[in-house]
Amino acid sequence: MGNLKWSASHEVFVPELDDEHKEIFEAVAGLRKALAGDTPSADLAALTNRLAGCAMDHFAHEERLMRAARYDSLRWHKQQHDGVRRQVSEFAARIEQGDRTAGLALVEYLSSWLANHTRVADRMMGAFLRNERLRLGKVTFQAGTRPLDSCEWVNAQGDRFTPRVARKCRWRPYSLFSGKSILPAK
Repeated sequence: MGNLKWSASHEVFVPELDDEHKEIFEAVAGLRKALAGDTPSADLAALTNRLAGCAMDHFAHEERLMRAARYDSLRWHKQQHDGVRRQVSEFAARIEQGDRTAGLALVEYLSSWLANHTRVADRMMGAFLRNERLRLGKVTFQAGTRPLDSCEWVNAQGDRFTPRVARKCRWRPYSLFSGKSILPAK
């Protein structure tokens, strides 16, 4: 049976997503342990439902973050989530009917899928989200009303820095809420 364990190789370096991933890994481990013992079918179904709930909530959270950040690969990433949603739903229905082999197959499937998905698709998304948050932070600071030289500037690590003043704007920043440009009209 697949032995999925959380390690640094699964981190996407977005703390709230890493915490949710850990919870999913723990739910898979809990189901694996229950399947190895003499756990009643009703308890297996409850563990499967907990696992499915963790995964579905997490997928919805990731998709909201990607949508808000205008992540270019959202459609591709969501297709991966949709495939897992279908598989988990099919396995869960079989497990609720007492099919223990479906539980073993679900653990195998998720162990393989999660290991690959977190290391590739989620890492790509995590890098994009981290960069997007840094970019938004810089836009927010530069939109202040005080002159640049009267402010003390500190980056995310707490180090002081002097901001570079852009003479020409090469990109048009958009509000994540309205979808409209936040630059004044010319």
